[in-house]
Amino acid sequence: MARGLRLAGITVAILLFAVITPESSGIGRGEPSVAVIVISPPPELALPVGQAIEVRYRVVGAASVLEFWSDDMQVAVDAVQPGQEVTYAWAPAVPRPHCLTVRALGERGTLLATAERRILGLPRGSPVRLRVEGEQGPCSRLTLEIQAIER
Repeated sequence: MARGLRLAGITVAILLFAVITPESSGIGRGEPSVAVIVISPPPELALPVGQAIEVRYRVVGAASVLEFWSDDMQVAVDAVQPGQEVTYAWAPAVPRPHCLTVRALGERGTLLATAERRILGLPRGSPVRLRVEGEQGPCSRLTLEIQAIER
C-alpha cells in the first residue's frame, strides 16, 4: 500500500513539473537558451533631447518576435529569425533617464528573454552638470539632478 502511494505521489510530481515548467525553459529538451543582445547604444549613454541614435539588437536562439520598448511605450514589433539584427533610430523626448528594453517572445507570445539599456536625456542647448543616483542596474530607479551652470 505504501509503495503504491509513493508511486502515485511521484507520478503526480512529475506531471506537475511537466505542466508548470515553462515551454521556453528547455529543461530536459536539449533546446538552446534564448538571449537578446543589444549591440548599440553603449550602456549609460547621455544624449541631448532630440538627438537620434541607432538602436541595434539581435536575438540568439529560437524566438519568433522581438519587441522594442522606450520606457513603458512599445516602439516596434518585428518577426525575426535566429541571429537576425534589427535597427531603429531613437531619440530622448524629454530630459530624464530613459529605459530602452528589447523583449524576445516565443510563438505563443511567451516571454523568453529581455535586455535593457539606460539612456540619460539631457536638456538641449544648455550647459548642465549631472548627478545620477540610484540602484545599480540597467533600468533600475534613478534620481537625476540637473543644474544649469552659471557663466
